[in-house]
Amino acid sequence: MLGYISHEAPHDIVLVHGAGGNSLLWRRTLGGLSGNSQGLAVDLPGHPNGEITCKTVGDYAEALHAFLQEGGLRDPVVGGHSMGGAVVLTLALSHPEDIGGLILVSTGAKLGVAPDLLEGLKGQPLRAIEDMITPPSFNSLDLGLGREARAALSISNLPVFLNDYMACQGFDVRKNISSIASRTLVVCGDKDRMTPPKWSHYLQENILGSELRFVKDSGHMLPLEKPEALSGVVQSFLSGL
Repeated sequence: MLGYISHEAPHDIVLVHGAGGNSLLWRRTLGGLSGNSQGLAVDLPGHPNGEITCKTVGDYAEALHAFLQEGGLRDPVVGGHSMGGAVVLTLALSHPEDIGGLILVSTGAKLGVAPDLLEGLKGQPLRAIEDMITPPSFNSLDLGLGREARAALSISNLPVFLNDYMACQGFDVRKNISSIASRTLVVCGDKDRMTPPKWSHYLQENILGSELRFVKDSGHMLPLEKPEALSGVVQSFLSGL
């Protein structure tokens, strides 16, 4: 059973963090939802602590599917940020009958990783996180937001960062994405440098009937940088199901 935080929501929803993250990424976004159903933000295996048991995005998708099966959620929407988006896309392709919709936040149908970042995570992971991951993930980063970002990362389990970014390197569903039939919301910060807006346009153009929303003046870490705006978009989407 995965760890999680919870809050009320207008429709059952499970939210998944990105590479090297944890459920606290979604704390303020989840807290902005309201309704009579259940909203959960999960910790993937090994996040923020524990043994690394999942090596690929597909492995994480199967762990998430087991959680959904155990939890008894009714027709849940699954949402994911960055690598979490890759996880829920994979879940939608492998178990479409078990989900009621998709929310794809700051992600893509393929997630490449710069070779110098992988080398940094192999040699000096904490420095790579502080110098190569955190600064370009925000449009505007101040001290308070930096502290919140650190809390939303699995710093206590540094090997999980390399594991996750290697998983991202192997992710590519461009050949299959057009077969997704779940109702889908795609959301991206208009200043995202990590998973740029053109990646979200690609998702919207290749998933039939999907909706695309951009959040102004936000970078890649949209759930941290603009949680109120993201909550509003998610609340509206869930209320319409």
